[in-house]
Formats: sequence, C-alpha cells, structure tokens
Amino acid sequence: MTRWLMAVVVLMPLALLPASWGVSLPESKTLAFILLGAGTVLLLIRNLWLRAFAAWTVLAYLLAGAYAFALTAVAGVLAWAVLHQQARSLPESFWPKVRVAVLVSALGQVAWLGVQLAGVDPIFTAAPTQAGTQPTVVPTVGWFGNPMDLALYLGLALPLLVAVRPAWLGLAAAGVTAGAILLLLRATVGAMAVGVTAVWLLWAWVPSWPGRVGVLLGVGLLGGLYVAAVDPQVGARPLIWRQTAQVIALRPFSGYGPNALDHRVIVMTPASALRWNFVFNEWLQAWLELGVLAPMLAAGYLVSLLRRLRGRAFAAAELTPALAILLLASLFSIPMRIAPVALLAALVLGQLDRRLA
Repeated sequence: MTRWLMAVVVLMPLALLPASWGVSLPESKTLAFILLGAGTVLLLIRNLWLRAFAAWTVLAYLLAGAYAFALTAVAGVLAWAVLHQQARSLPESFWPKVRVAVLVSALGQVAWLGVQLAGVDPIFTAAPTQAGTQPTVVPTVGWFGNPMDLALYLGLALPLLVAVRPAWLGLAAAGVTAGAILLLLRATVGAMAVGVTAVWLLWAWVPSWPGRVGVLLGVGLLGGLYVAAVDPQVGARPLIWRQTAQVIALRPFSGYGPNALDHRVIVMTPASALRWNFVFNEWLQAWLELGVLAPMLAAGYLVSLLRRLRGRAFAAAELTPALAILLLASLFSIPMRIAPVALLAALVLGQLDRRLA
C-alpha cells in the first residue's frame, strides 16, 4: 500500500496533462481517477480471480475509449471489493446482525409495495399514458423502478431471512417476502429464488432420498407452471440468447464495449418487435461487452469457491442456497448489474469465502 501511495504522489501531474499533448483536460482527469481507483481496487481484493476480473473490466472499458463508463466501473468495482473484503473479515458471530439488517431492508421494500398498492406512493408515479393525462396506476416496484430488479433483491435475501433468530421471526419475514415476490412482483427470477429456498428448507426436513426427489420434482413442476402463467416473455429468452451468441461470434475476444446493446449491437425479438438492452444472462452480457476473458475469470472464481464448498454445504448454512440463487439468477437475468443485488451478493460471497477458508 505504501508503494502505491508513493506512485500516486509521483503521478499526480497526470491529472493536468495539457490538451496540446492530444489528451483533453476532462479526459486526462478522468483517466487519472480511473488509474488511481483501479490501483486501489486491486490492492483491496485478496482473491486472485476477482483481482484479475476487476483489472480486465477496467482495461476493457479503457480500450473501448469509454472513460466515463470506466470511471463508473471503477467506482462500482471498488464499492463491491470493499464490501466483499469487509464481509470476508467479519467474524461469524457478527453475521446474525447482518441477517437482521437484511431483514429490515427487505421488509422495508415489502412495506413500500403496500404503499404503492394503495396508490399513495410519494416518490414514484407511473408515466402518463398520453400527453397531459395522469397515470391511474402506481407501479409496484419498491424503490427499484423495475419489478424484476426488486424480485432479484428480495429473492437473494430470502435464505438470510429464514436464518434469522428467533426462528418464528425469520420464517414469518421469509413468508411475507416470498408472498410479495409471487403475488405482487410476479418475476421469473424471484419465483426461482422462492423455489430454491423452499427446496433448501424441505431438504433438511425430509430425510429420505425418495422424499427429497419428490420435493425437487414437486417444486420444479409448480415453479414451471407459475413461470408459464406469469411471464409471457420467458419463451423469448432462447431467441435472445441465440442472437447474442451470433453477435458474440463476430468479436469473441474483445467484445463490443460497455452498453453495447444501447448503440452498437441490435438484439431483438421479431415477433414482438422489442429491442433489448440486456440479454437476460449475466455471462452472455459480460462476454458481449468485455470479451471472452470476463466470463472465464468470473467462472474461475466461482469454480474455486464451489470446490471448497463440496462436502461442506450445510456448514455454510444459508449461504449455500443464496449462492445457488445467485448462480441461477445469472443464467436468466443480470443480477450483478443491479447495484443493491450486487452489493448483497458481495456480502454473501465474502462471508462464504471466509467460512470456506
């Protein structure tokens, strides 16, 4: 850390590179902040896989010439790294307090859904349907602006709520939250999280393997019927993934840069004439924007975690189903691009890393 600080002091004049050198003043300042922030991030991250992923993310954004996006990426990765490292250093005895904090946060969002159902939300309102007309329905999205995003957050929180003590409080909070996910938000990824949490609970209560197989089949069948009923776009995902794979094949190594779907690449479903700005898959989204190295490094981190988790799943307690929810959600959505979800994931992964050390 001392060497890095000395390097920063020496290189501070970079922030004032004259425009005559071919670098504009705003861009040079941005670049200086990016380099400073990236260096700090790399020092904070202990895991080599995560360190490599963070470094490549920043480098890919810089190579794309997207300095503003790179600065945002550095800020996001820095916040994630700090939280992950803090969670990794937390003693297990402090973790129950984190669960309670997550419970307060989750139930706060559920309560806000109730406010929005009553149509009296003082913060969010629906966009007018026509010029000069007032909306008739306030959206039920909590503070997230999108029901899928809130469902992801509440879904990832579910296993932590179940583990809150006293048990009646945790189960009651989890039940209310699951009800809000299924009845109000009606999002596929949220339903998957409810299913994973239900399997985790029932797995411990059903000792026989035939019974456990029945639990898996029953939850899977009910989940499939629910998703088919509430998500008319679920059938569009394979088409979106196929189109994305075709686009990736043209530039598999470098990717297309940040926010590629907004202005460089078109992925759409012809039947509904919808153009998508994300592809409902975290791995494909990362590959599309950052090149093949990004998903490879992320996979390396997860494989190293799963190898240590093997045979110790119950020792990791509620962190095991939380990891399963995160992995499943990453196949059908973009959880790490939704700030509250990503930060909650940092807590989960950091504490899991500690318990498996």
